[in-house]
Amino acid sequence: MKKIILLLILNSIGILSQAQLLSFRASTGDVEMDGVLTNVDVQARQDIGLFKSDVSINFGVPLPKIEHSLKILSPGDLFMAAQMSVSLNKPFDVVVETYTKNKGKGWGAIAKDMGIKPGSPEFHAMKKSMKTKGAKVGKGGSGKSASKGSDNPKPAKASGNGGKEKGGKGNGKKK
Repeated sequence: MKKIILLLILNSIGILSQAQLLSFRASTGDVEMDGVLTNVDVQARQDIGLFKSDVSINFGVPLPKIEHSLKILSPGDLFMAAQMSVSLNKPFDVVVETYTKNKGKGWGAIAKDMGIKPGSPEFHAMKKSMKTKGAKVGKGGSGKSASKGSDNPKPAKASGNGGKEKGGKGNGKKK
């Protein structure tokens, strides 16, 4: 009986710790970035421990700062703050503080105020990084590619046979 009560108490503590995660609504002004952040938030809620570890590894934010920040930020917002910190080369705490003071504006306006203009090369670099890291954070990936190749592979060279590669799509006529 004592074991059952202890299990119920431990289970309740686990549920309460998950319930403490703040709600999230992506607000970057960019549909694709909002989708990445929403997916990150959903994944993080499934395994918050893995999420914290991945964010710490990917963005160099110490675990105690992540744990403290999750008291005031949802996982999606924390991920965005970490990404902006790296993209802007500003301390994570500065980005978190700026967001908490201005969260009504949304991440898009905050990024603009902090120096990342919509459509700029910095914006596109941040978006690309978010997509790469966001696909891995919370899923056990480090977000760091082992590949030494380019992120923008060159298109395949033409074979000289008019685009009719063996086994590829041709004109539908058999020879």
